[in-house]
Amino acid sequence: MVYVFFCMNGELGPLRDYPSPTTREGCVPAKRHLAVDVSQLAETLAGYPGAVVVIGNSWPLYYDVKRMREACGELGMRIVNAVNTFGGTREQAVLDFMENRTESFVILASAEFEFSDLTSSRRVNVNPEAGIDEAVRRVLVKQLREFGALATRPVSDDEMLRATVAGHALRRAKRFISQMRARNDMQFQRRLRSLVGQI
Repeated sequence: MVYVFFCMNGELGPLRDYPSPTTREGCVPAKRHLAVDVSQLAETLAGYPGAVVVIGNSWPLYYDVKRMREACGELGMRIVNAVNTFGGTREQAVLDFMENRTESFVILASAEFEFSDLTSSRRVNVNPEAGIDEAVRRVLVKQLREFGALATRPVSDDEMLRATVAGHALRRAKRFISQMRARNDMQFQRRLRSLVGQI
């Protein structure tokens, strides 16, 4: 599975373009209707059933995932989650989302958001005026091809479950699993020492 973070502000059907608290300082966001961009992205991802979309613009502050799926038409079925966009940079929101996840990811990033060299190898920069044009699609396809089977293999039920779980729930589950594994490991170590006569 590969996460594709959609970090472009704009309007789409009932989804309005609200000012984002994490917009780059001094940057005036382009007022853009995203219908063409969403359609282009859906078409680009059509050959990559392992690619799922995480919304990373200002919409998650105002709309739930169900509403965003409905507005995004064909792309909607690929939307699995949204990043927490309140406070910090958009880049930090993406990294926080990925903190307890091991899957690969790529970011479609509009210039109005702050991103650094930290994510440059995983980022496809999108000109807010041009949107997802042919140049952007070529770069995205190149990245997806590099992921190989991760992008071309259909998403499993287990992967889909992990993708839709909120970050805090995932962290809580990992802590619980870690404690269980540590307990089992201590019991194993005790039995092993007993076998070799150290207890």
